[in-house]
Amino acid sequence: MAASDADSYIRALQMARECIALGARLGTVVHVTGLRASLLKAHFFRNSASVNGRRPESSEWLHCGNILTRAEASEFANIFTSLREQQRCTPAEALVLAYRMYADSSSGRPTLSFDRAFSLVCQLLGIWQCREPALAMHRCPLCRAQYLGAIGTPPPLTAGCVFCHLLHRYPLDPRVKSHFMGRHAQLADILTPNNAEAKKQS
Repeated sequence: MAASDADSYIRALQMARECIALGARLGTVVHVTGLRASLLKAHFFRNSASVNGRRPESSEWLHCGNILTRAEASEFANIFTSLREQQRCTPAEALVLAYRMYADSSSGRPTLSFDRAFSLVCQLLGIWQCREPALAMHRCPLCRAQYLGAIGTPPPLTAGCVFCHLLHRYPLDPRVKSHFMGRHAQLADILTPNNAEAKKQS
């Protein structure tokens, strides 16, 4: 094995370890790392089973989910997109780092699983288990936040985006307030337009 091949293999194993530590299913790790399932089982699941259940393979859970699920999906997507655009991370690197940052900001167990985050990345970029993008980042015309939605979805001109709804319900809904009690600082960052966008508005 050439030195460059050995380095790539070691990086893939390190990536696999990180994905598994974040709760990824075996099939997800296969897609992200390019390693064979049999090899991953031999290295990481010799004495324990992988996470049970099927990976989410569509975005129906996103469109039909409650406001907390949809807000956190957009929160993760904002972090992921920023890493891709500003840090030039590869999709795999951005996925792992964005999910770790998202999970670290949670006051308890993250609402969004690693496999659902993986599904969002697939549909944002049209990679791994998706042949073409189905989701995109949209800018809300009311609050100027970026939120996740289906490609071609018309802008919410009157009702606002998921963050508009969340901020409206936050002081009124005890469940929403309790869920985001330790996280409103992160939401404030998402709701702040970037410098370029702010200049256009001035």
